[in-house]
Amino acid sequence: MEESAEVSSRLSVPKIKSTACVIRPEPAGPTPESRHQVFWVNESYIKQLVAENKRLRKQLEASKGTASGEATPSATTAVTNSPKTVPASPPTRPDTSHPLTLSDQPWFIDITLHHTPTPINEAADTAFATRFRQVLSDPSDPPCMHLPHVDYAGDDTLNSLTEISHPWPKPSRARLLMSVALMHASRCYHIVRRTEVLDALELSISTPNWRDPVMTCKLRALFALGELCSSRFVPPGHEFPGIGHFAQATKILNYLTERPTLDFIEIRLMLSLYSFTLNRTYAAYTLAGSALRLAVIMGLHLNIPSAQLSDPVLREHRNRVFWTAYIFDRMWASKLGCPPAIQDAEVKVDLPAAIISSDFGFADYYASYVKLASISMNTVRSIYTGKDQAATLFTKVQQRVKELKGWVDGLPPSLHWDTDTHPNSYHDYDLLSLHLALNKTIVLATRPILLYGLSLLRSTPPKAIPTAAKPLIDTCIRCARHSCRILSESWINGAFPALYHDLTQYLFSSLTVVAVSSLMAHEGSMSDRECFEDAVELLAQLRDSGNFSAKEFWRHAELIAAAVKKADERSVLTTEGDAGGGVEELGTAETALEELFVGGGLEMQFSEEGLDLFGEGDGLFWPEFGFPV
Repeated sequence: MEESAEVSSRLSVPKIKSTACVIRPEPAGPTPESRHQVFWVNESYIKQLVAENKRLRKQLEASKGTASGEATPSATTAVTNSPKTVPASPPTRPDTSHPLTLSDQPWFIDITLHHTPTPINEAADTAFATRFRQVLSDPSDPPCMHLPHVDYAGDDTLNSLTEISHPWPKPSRARLLMSVALMHASRCYHIVRRTEVLDALELSISTPNWRDPVMTCKLRALFALGELCSSRFVPPGHEFPGIGHFAQATKILNYLTERPTLDFIEIRLMLSLYSFTLNRTYAAYTLAGSALRLAVIMGLHLNIPSAQLSDPVLREHRNRVFWTAYIFDRMWASKLGCPPAIQDAEVKVDLPAAIISSDFGFADYYASYVKLASISMNTVRSIYTGKDQAATLFTKVQQRVKELKGWVDGLPPSLHWDTDTHPNSYHDYDLLSLHLALNKTIVLATRPILLYGLSLLRSTPPKAIPTAAKPLIDTCIRCARHSCRILSESWINGAFPALYHDLTQYLFSSLTVVAVSSLMAHEGSMSDRECFEDAVELLAQLRDSGNFSAKEFWRHAELIAAAVKKADERSVLTTEGDAGGGVEELGTAETALEELFVGGGLEMQFSEEGLDLFGEGDGLFWPEFGFPV
């Protein structure tokens, strides 16, 4: 025993100071055992409790109305699933007397007490709507509130639908839904091969004991799209068209296959497309990213040698499925301001090529859409999230507008928009969607400068908009007007699907811009006000039709209308500070870009002094750009 003790003393290691805290609680009673109880708690837990205590104290102060206008971008007001509002960041009006910077701190809002806050990217249309209302707010007004994203088909609803059996449609109904789905879904995107799914449908009808779980989910997803595209509204007391088939099709997500096939990618793309109509935007973005990652696993982003796959139809189908996943990922990400699932440098596959087959549409259309999706993503990454880039905001906007001009110049004649000579163009949904996406991308790139121009006019005293900023402001306004006109006439001509998400979002994005323009005291202000009111009325009709996204956008539009009315009552703006010297009433994005370049609008020089877009500080809105007056 003595030898053992001696060895133990020689091998004993020095004591190491612990980073944990020891809590010795006070004895609860006279029992001697309680005096010797020791609890070990990690130091990180103590810090977490302290931070939580501070957060709750700030929340309590904010609820008492003592919070100042210097609140951090993380809102402290918690909300439930009801459409309550949360404080936007920051809640005060911009001070244009000195250069402003956009704070590096992300903008988060609290959704529920048991969930973490959700980030709101500045590229989102709803975020721009909140920023617009902030510019219009008076210092004496309560802080502007950002409306949370709550108008969507809930998880509980979908989970309950997956647990019950949804009847398979009768043969005649199944064929009708399939024809509608293939006609509408295949016009803008290539997801499935028409001949393959039609053969599978006939096999399911003719074979009573037909069992193919994967193909069943694919047909269910197509039925969901078919019911959606063939419906104009949701009758009271009825479920959303196609949601039952959609819920059954989501069962494919339970298959975590090690070796994915094209079927798994195609189903995810259709589920992503339908999810957007339910205003489940984050789910749609997730499904699109999942489909793209499965495509990468299969090598669809690479050109497969012809010696290994000699069938040209299957090769082209592989290519187009990948590019559809690419378009979804880029377009959905740009709508939310989120990063893409794959970088352009990693994509080596050829663009869609012309091939004679009933399974494929025009290759030029898909190739043009792919390029536009890439530009849209570049716009978000460079203008809204490019904090590490040395270029100024002006340079970034110029680069994106030049890129869009190059895209327009390279557009095939068959894809040009001309409703004057071809009135039936409004029924060409693929062409309609392509040009609305172009307008949306231009607006996305230029609306920061538009909002900056309004903030100058709202400053005290009002400041004139620099001449160099006017061409970009004009381009933004004209593209928004063009989109409003296209969508209004499409609604009149019966070419506006009432339950679609993308057209509804284009409408909301455009009406916010014309609302800004109506306050900028130029020749087109009155017509822009009428355009804004008409767009809000159309949005209300879409909301009443059961459109999920229209319900959310309507709440924002209602607040915008109230803010615009209040701004008119205050009569702050004057006719001094002309935004564009009289913006043309009509015109397309192509003519707006053409005039922007012909007029030398992009050859302007910007002052680099005092411009720190993403520097430290309490920057409120968009920075003091430093345009030469």
